[in-house]
Amino acid sequence: TPSAQTNVKARLCSGLSGSDSLSIGEFLTYHIFFLHLIETSQWGDNSADIEQQLISHRKFHSSIQRSPEVDKAKVELIKKGDKANQYALDQEWDTLQKMSHGRSSQLREMQQIIEAISRQIMWVNVREEEELVFDWGDKNIDLYIPKKQESYSKLMSALEEKEKDLNKLKLKVDSLLKNPHPASDKIEAYMDTLQTQWSWLLQITKCIHVHLKENAAYSEFFKEANEMYDKLQQAHENIRKKFTSDRNTPLENLLELLKGLEKEKERIMENKRQVQHLVNKSKSIVRLRQRNPEEEKSSIPVMVQALCDFKQDQKVILKGNEGILKDNSQRSKWQVTGPGGLDMLVPSVCLLVPPPNSLGINLANKNEQYYEAILSVWNQLYINIKSLISWQYYVQDLTRINSLTITMLSRMRPEEYRSILKSLETHYSEFTHCCHGSEMFKDEDKRSIESQYTGAQAHYDHLLVQLPAYTEEGARILAAKKEEAKVVATKQDHVKKVVVKKKVASVTSQSLTELHELRLRLEGAEAGLTQHIHICLAEDGAHDCGLRITQLERDVDSIREEYLRLKERVLKELENMTDSDKATFLHSQLGLINERLGSLDECSAAYLQRLRALRALLQSVSRAEDIIKVHEARLTEKETTSLNPAEVGDYRSTLKSMRAELEGKRAVLVSMETELGKAVHWNGQVGGAFHRCDVDLSRYSEQVNQLSDRWRRIQSQIDSRLRDLEGYLHLLQQYTTTSSVLSEWIGATRQKHDALQATKIDSITALNEHLNQQKVLNSEIKGKRESVVSVLGDTDACVNSIKDYELELASYSAGLETLLNIHMKRTMLQSPSTKLTEETTLLQTRYIELLTLSGDYNKYLGELHNNMETLKMRNTRIDLLEEELRLLKEDIEDHNAKNSSLEEALVRYRLELSQSQEQLLSVEEVKRSTALQCSATQDSLASTHSQLKELQEQVTRLTSLNEEEKRKRRMADERYGEQQDEHEQVLRRRQKELEQANWAKMEVEKSVGDREREAERLKKQLEEEVQRFKELEQELSKTSCLIQSTQTQYNEIVMERDALLLKLKQTNQDRARSQKLEEELNHMKVSLESELRIKLCLQEENEKIKKDFLYWKGQYESKEGEVRQFNSEKEKLERERSSLKTEIERLMREQRAVEERYKSRLLITQTQFSELTSVRDSLEAELRKLRERPYAFAKHTQTDEKKPMIVKGLRGEVSVTDLMNANLLEKSDMDQLKEGKLTSQDIEDRLRSYLCGSTCIAGVFNEANDKTLSIYQAMKEGLLKPGTTLELLEAQAASGFMIDPVNNLCLTVADAYKRGLAGPEFKDKLLSAERAVTGYKDPGTDKIISLFQAMEKGLIEKGHGIRLLEAQIASGGIIDPRHGHRIEVVTAYKKGYFSKEMNQILTDEGDESKGFFDPNNQDNLTYLQLKKRCIIDQKTGLVLLSIKKKKEPPQPTTQKSTLRKRRVVIVDPDTNKEMSVKEAYDKGLIDYEIFLELSQQECEWEEITITTQDGSKRLVIFDRKTEIQYDIRELLEKNVINQSLYDQYRSQMITLTQFADIVTSQTKANRSSASSSSSSSTSSSKPDGPSSPSSLNHIASISVSLACPAEAVVLDGEQSPVGAIFDMEALEKISISEAHKRGLVDSISAQRLLEAQACTGGIVNPSDGRRLSIQEASIQGIIENDMATRLKPAQKAYIGFEDIKCKHKMSAAEAMREKWLPYEAGHRFLEFQFVTGGLYDPELGRRRTIKEALKEGWLDGRGAQKLQDMRHHAKNLTCPKTKLKISYKEAMDNCLVEENTGVKMLQAASASSRGISSPYNLSAPGSTSGSRTGSRAGSRRGSVDLGSSGSSRRYSIYTFIILITIM
Repeated sequence: TPSAQTNVKARLCSGLSGSDSLSIGEFLTYHIFFLHLIETSQWGDNSADIEQQLISHRKFHSSIQRSPEVDKAKVELIKKGDKANQYALDQEWDTLQKMSHGRSSQLREMQQIIEAISRQIMWVNVREEEELVFDWGDKNIDLYIPKKQESYSKLMSALEEKEKDLNKLKLKVDSLLKNPHPASDKIEAYMDTLQTQWSWLLQITKCIHVHLKENAAYSEFFKEANEMYDKLQQAHENIRKKFTSDRNTPLENLLELLKGLEKEKERIMENKRQVQHLVNKSKSIVRLRQRNPEEEKSSIPVMVQALCDFKQDQKVILKGNEGILKDNSQRSKWQVTGPGGLDMLVPSVCLLVPPPNSLGINLANKNEQYYEAILSVWNQLYINIKSLISWQYYVQDLTRINSLTITMLSRMRPEEYRSILKSLETHYSEFTHCCHGSEMFKDEDKRSIESQYTGAQAHYDHLLVQLPAYTEEGARILAAKKEEAKVVATKQDHVKKVVVKKKVASVTSQSLTELHELRLRLEGAEAGLTQHIHICLAEDGAHDCGLRITQLERDVDSIREEYLRLKERVLKELENMTDSDKATFLHSQLGLINERLGSLDECSAAYLQRLRALRALLQSVSRAEDIIKVHEARLTEKETTSLNPAEVGDYRSTLKSMRAELEGKRAVLVSMETELGKAVHWNGQVGGAFHRCDVDLSRYSEQVNQLSDRWRRIQSQIDSRLRDLEGYLHLLQQYTTTSSVLSEWIGATRQKHDALQATKIDSITALNEHLNQQKVLNSEIKGKRESVVSVLGDTDACVNSIKDYELELASYSAGLETLLNIHMKRTMLQSPSTKLTEETTLLQTRYIELLTLSGDYNKYLGELHNNMETLKMRNTRIDLLEEELRLLKEDIEDHNAKNSSLEEALVRYRLELSQSQEQLLSVEEVKRSTALQCSATQDSLASTHSQLKELQEQVTRLTSLNEEEKRKRRMADERYGEQQDEHEQVLRRRQKELEQANWAKMEVEKSVGDREREAERLKKQLEEEVQRFKELEQELSKTSCLIQSTQTQYNEIVMERDALLLKLKQTNQDRARSQKLEEELNHMKVSLESELRIKLCLQEENEKIKKDFLYWKGQYESKEGEVRQFNSEKEKLERERSSLKTEIERLMREQRAVEERYKSRLLITQTQFSELTSVRDSLEAELRKLRERPYAFAKHTQTDEKKPMIVKGLRGEVSVTDLMNANLLEKSDMDQLKEGKLTSQDIEDRLRSYLCGSTCIAGVFNEANDKTLSIYQAMKEGLLKPGTTLELLEAQAASGFMIDPVNNLCLTVADAYKRGLAGPEFKDKLLSAERAVTGYKDPGTDKIISLFQAMEKGLIEKGHGIRLLEAQIASGGIIDPRHGHRIEVVTAYKKGYFSKEMNQILTDEGDESKGFFDPNNQDNLTYLQLKKRCIIDQKTGLVLLSIKKKKEPPQPTTQKSTLRKRRVVIVDPDTNKEMSVKEAYDKGLIDYEIFLELSQQECEWEEITITTQDGSKRLVIFDRKTEIQYDIRELLEKNVINQSLYDQYRSQMITLTQFADIVTSQTKANRSSASSSSSSSTSSSKPDGPSSPSSLNHIASISVSLACPAEAVVLDGEQSPVGAIFDMEALEKISISEAHKRGLVDSISAQRLLEAQACTGGIVNPSDGRRLSIQEASIQGIIENDMATRLKPAQKAYIGFEDIKCKHKMSAAEAMREKWLPYEAGHRFLEFQFVTGGLYDPELGRRRTIKEALKEGWLDGRGAQKLQDMRHHAKNLTCPKTKLKISYKEAMDNCLVEENTGVKMLQAASASSRGISSPYNLSAPGSTSGSRTGSRAGSRRGSVDLGSSGSSRRYSIYTFIILITIM
């Protein structure tokens, strides 16, 4: 009973006398009291608190271990023979000791785990701070990018290692939470903090990854752009200097220059692609200069984009959201206007200033323009050199023709002089073509050259006319000379005959000459017709054809006329010719000429017809080209569209008219194609001897096709533009309507707001009305947010449409440039999209500004309303005070009347004066005696203080020794833990090898082992029964009253023993049979020599492992002995320390008692002394008045002694001169000090607040119990948060001293730490804050600098420094650390101690200086504002922060009535050992999925009756394991269960567990039916918000079910491999390559999965499940090209390795045997094939079983066994979901199967489903990890049937019995 407990506690506290002892009832009460004390003990919040609790509990534990009262009670019970009570006493006492020992273990576990978590949190915080303060601007970007990349790589490596540590730590924490640990809530809170900080650090690493990528692109772009500009400059200089020429340049040099210029063109064209690449790249370059706070701010707001989710208070900015940058003066945090117009501080590392970068775009455009300029310079130089070359050739031909004479011409053949003229014509034609645009030839030069050409032609024609006459005359002269010689030689009589012959010869010679000339003309005409016809495609092509037709007709007609004339003359000559040979020759010549003339007529007719067709073709081409050029020019006039709908409509009308006009002129295109067909037809009519006389129609055909294509492109371009403009016009009209309405509304609303703001408010009624109007207006403004979003959406649509339209126009123009090889000059494109974006940005800015102004004004009105209410109350109080003042004046008048009566009484007092004088002497004697007593008391007190100081030093020394021992113990524990981990790893590795070695042996010896285990079990059971029998016999000998029952039990035991002996005998027989079987087995082993050799090797390895195990076991035992020795030494020290501490506490209690006793005596003496002094002073004053005579006072002259010029300061002595320099003393004060009118004490008293005072917040006053506490103690009692505590303690340290509010002491940080005013977690930070008083050291000069100077040099963070400066100002002034005193803020600013900006911050009470927190109402305040809310301690005068008493709301009461448990027990049939689900999972007997499934079946249901605040009662069933609860009333109302089921439960027809199972199943059924009936995907299980409609529509068609491997087969019975990845976050099916790009699958696992596909039939197409070759898959984009190369060996494992010798296709196993395939890759391919249905035979095209493979010799026995043992397949894959190592068989088992295609999908997630998130999943899109504040994105689940994870599992090795126990 409580009274008995009270009595026992009193006896225990007061101590027992020698004769007293505890009764058994008192002891049980004592036991219950201590059990309750242990159970209700508190658990510390940090390591220091837990250490204190450990020390106190050790004392408690040692006290209960050494209890003489209990020993005495045991002795008395033994004497009495009361064994029952003795047994009860022993049991209860053991229970108490076990419980006490358990608490010690739990405290140690908690201390270790919290210290470990704290270390990890500190590590994460350090990494976080390093990354947050990094500057990602453009300064020194080329230097910091490689360094940052290296540090980022190191950080990721460190995160990888740290993740392993955290996973180990999480396993330890989980084990503590599942046990469960009594302080699991505190451990879980620490772990949640670590998880939040870890997630936030991972978010930061993703941001760093983006910054590195973007900044590297930025640096690379500007480097490449500047290099390209330099390269273009160099190319320009080379062209200008290298390729100079004029008319004097030789032809050879010109030809060399032309070749060099063509090569230079190739080099210039190489830059074109790079220039265009830079132009395209410039549009995606981020802006870095805007990150610099010194950058000039433009009028256009700077937009920023969030790289990750971030939450501040209730303000959230998500990844991808954009905001407006308002202030980036701080490097680590920027002030941003986020979504909804809310201002928030966001870490700068989370923000990106997105493109476009105007500097980059301008630089790229500058390079492009420079390139175009260089190209135009090259074109000009090329034209100049070409014109000079053609001119040089022309000059050569011209000189040659002008040098011809008639003699030279007569000596040439006709072909020679005709070729000279032909060359001149050709070169002149080339010159006229090349000189267009040439700078070398002006118009006058061209006219001169033309006249020279005409003169040369005339000269040639003149020579050609003279040539026949010159030839005939020479022939005649020659003939005459011959005849004269004959005449001289002949006789006179033959003169007549000779003359006739002479005439005939002359006529014949002339005819032959003319016939020869005619034949030459025929040959020239034929040669002209047999040459290739080259007609230019220029404008004069048709004219050239006409000239050729006229010339040909004229030549043929003239030749025919000449022939007829010669034929008539020759025939006449032949009539008189007597020479038959000559006649025959002339006849043959005429026939030959006639024949050739006929052939010429035929050829010329076809030639003329072809030329006429070609002329018609050229004319039609010219007409079509003119039409096309006109329309192309009209289409390239505009490069963009307009923002005016009318202009867009007009341009659409223009396009329609162009389309109609083009359609009307289509006959021109048809005519051109018809003429081309005719030209081809007539060109084909030429044949025979003139087969070489053809026209190169391919040029004209290509021209026609090109023009037709350009015609069709114009038509398609017009149609495309009409479609685009129609859609754009609709969007533009919609945008114009919505934006104009919104703009007008913003303007009108702004006017309303301005009008409301300008309204004067005279009364509170008007203010209320005004406030209501403002609230309505503010609500209206907030309601327009959707309109703004709509306008932004319309803007985006318009901008996208404009950009698509501009891209189409630019593509068309670029296509024309490429097609026609022309350059179109372009101006800088002023896209309307830019203007549209600016308009929308301005509109959004106006709305945000209006929203901000409205919200601010609304807050202002609310504050004004509160202020007016307060003012009204104050006026009322003023009236009341005036009334009180009037009453006080009346009281004063009454008191004056009473004073008159008191003056009358003064006379009576004077009569008593004489008597008082006599008493004065006695009083002085009393005073002297009292003074002597006080001095004695002070001496005693001083000695006591010295003793106390010595004791404190001894305590400090012992504490340091204890800390050293603790450190040594921690080091020993860590070394022991490391060695134990290494030992366990080696042991596990050896054990694993041993298990593999004994696998073959285990199958053979299994039956024998079963029998042996059964025998051993029976033997142990027999031994236990024997032991029990012995115990019963001993009990039988002692207890006589239980003899009969014991005899019965003995008989039963004997019978059981006999039965066991029979079983043991049978077991021995079985063992004998087993031995026989073993002998037979040994005979069988003889035939298996190879297996025996393997077994012997394995046994040797086993022995080696055993030796290693024994070695490590010895090492472990030695270490364990060292630990035990250390523990014993530690316990000895602990005992010594506890005894010393007890002695110290006793001495301190005695000291305090002495001090209090002396203080009381001293106080009484001082009170008496002060009373006597006051009486003496009053009497002396009365005596002076009565004597009425002046007394002469001796004047004492002051000596000229020099006064001290030093006073005491904050931490030392301060010079008075420094005080005067700090404007704390005037010069007159110095003079008075020198003259002795002032002393140092006077100065110290006057400047106490500047020299030694500090009015900072000293402590906390708890209103709940009216108790004054130190700030650190208040935190330990839960009144303050650690952050608030640190801020207040730092303010104390930075203000001069740490304050003990209880004892009213000012201490340094070190002393305060020794007194427990601050804990170890704050010590370093407080020492850093104390340097604001003692000064910081400049790292460069080691000089003492002030706090602000340290802030400027980056030694202390700016915000932290402002908080410390503000605390100094609020507590008395800025501290000058070099002089040791305070100064005013104004003085510090004037002396340049800090800048103007800092002065503004310190004087303005803005948000930047609100660095402190009011724990009562969570307000952010300045330190001065927080001080104003504090109270003043009346006793000490210290400033105390008052903690209000919080009213706790009424809580509903609960009443527990029923508890039912269900526990899952797993029984191993081999050992019959029972184990929990967790133990089975830890031993690897079940996998993680089965572990989860069985854990969910465990439950601990409890029935609770809850009484709510309104008095109603509710029945709730609650599962302690899963924390699931169901409200019975709610289930009945929702028809989840019916009333009859509930009545069965209430009548106990069904148990609580059965009832809970029915409720759970019904609830799941309702959820599944609700999910299936919904038309869209349901939201996630965590209520983070509904999924977006797009994502729901995207996955609506996916139907997935989890099937066992046997069900996921294709038509031929084979199992399909893993074909795709299922993204659990995006809920979509993706290819393996896409999963690798998203970071869901690592590169090695992706290659392994694709190898499995390739070696089992081909790459799987995820869309339809078809199998493709790696070439087809690469073409379709399912795999990358480099991956296709790596997959070729796997594909050969399916299609076969070709044997060169026998042309046989080998399988993978055969290729391994022939060493064509590496063993590792080949074994991997065989595993893939075996898991999916069997080894593949490429020769037969089918699968083979293991037996067939053994028959074929593909495998040996060991290889077959490895393949069949799928449990030990290589775990060469990383699971994309759990991030654990798995085999391909496990991957197949974990797959989902798509119902429509049968494709197997492996589940994947960016974050690990086990342990702490991996830091390497950086590029997974849609990742929504928690931000720093701990927000977590919900998991989405669409219409996906994941099935049961356990349904597809097949276990071939282990079989378990699962028992479900209900308690």
